[in-house]
Amino acid sequence: MKALHPVLIAGIPFDALITEGRSFSADIPEYPVETGYSVSDNISLKPQQVDLTLYITDTPVTWKDRTASMDETIRRIENLYFSRSLVAVVTADKTYSNMGIVNLGIKKSTELGYMKEISISLKEVMTTSSKTAVMPDSYGRSGTTGTNAGSQAVQASSGAQSGGGGENGGNSKSASTLYGIKNAVSSWMNTRGN
Repeated sequence: MKALHPVLIAGIPFDALITEGRSFSADIPEYPVETGYSVSDNISLKPQQVDLTLYITDTPVTWKDRTASMDETIRRIENLYFSRSLVAVVTADKTYSNMGIVNLGIKKSTELGYMKEISISLKEVMTTSSKTAVMPDSYGRSGTTGTNAGSQAVQASSGAQSGGGGENGGNSKSASTLYGIKNAVSSWMNTRGN
């Protein structure tokens, strides 16, 4: 099957892809697991790694109109490595996102002639997102006096959770989450007449 486009690393085209390998690994717990217990939460998947062997030349056969000179390509790929940038890698089979360069090798030999061989290993940087919850003011006060009941920093219920700061956090208020929940349950019980 003929490739429809050259291999691209951060938009840098290469003349030929010689090898492409993907590897996956995981950390498996070494301690005994009780029968019937789901162990999948304890198996930690590591980021995938992609290993490529690429050729570049000043006289490309297939992508002549899309490739730069050897020196320019090497300069650009070295700059990517030293800048520690995350890149996208596009091959004929797959597109990889959020990849960081782990290893970079540039080989010149009499066997290669005027070509240079680029060996590059890239590892995926896995991303996640965080969520925050708003805590109502009623959880931040103690009993009927309304005094501060702890050190958990919160803002008024119309705002977002404070990033910490306690008494010095602007309009944030100190609150003990557990005490506030207990207080709310007690108030609810009192309204039911218990």
